[in-house]
Amino acid sequence: MATTRREIDKSRVGVFAAVIVVSALVGWYGQPFVHDNDEARGVIVNVFSILAGFLITVMTLLGEPGLYRGRTWRSDAVKRSNVYQRLVRHKWLFIAYLIVLALVFLTTIVAKRDPNAVAVTVLEGFYLGFATLAFIYSLMLPGRLLNLQLARFDELVDSRRKGDGQGQE
Repeated sequence: MATTRREIDKSRVGVFAAVIVVSALVGWYGQPFVHDNDEARGVIVNVFSILAGFLITVMTLLGEPGLYRGRTWRSDAVKRSNVYQRLVRHKWLFIAYLIVLALVFLTTIVAKRDPNAVAVTVLEGFYLGFATLAFIYSLMLPGRLLNLQLARFDELVDSRRKGDGQGQE
């Protein structure tokens, strides 16, 4: 049985580690600002609910096979692999949004019973940290979508250049 080795993108690992550190610090030091603050909790719920809906729309559009028609079945297979990787990354971002919403919900339930419990403080730190992580990755999404659209456009231009003009400008 042959096993495939996957290359590890060190820059992505570095960015992920930095985002984790920043998110943990925001969760730890920012927790007092969200404690017993219904307005902050409401903003977080609204923002992540909207982001989740937006991301589902993006995933639906990215998954449309008609946008990736190549000249051969082999180019379509390569494109499918690339689309799959993008969709997996977006899926994890969507899950992060849902984790934020679930933690806020859980915090609300626990705080109703005992607003000053240690569990409330811990949950608030976790949801603020996850919210920071998801938000930072959300800030990267428009750039990735822009690059994807430009790559599609470049591919279309290249395809037409090869098919129509045989290399003529």
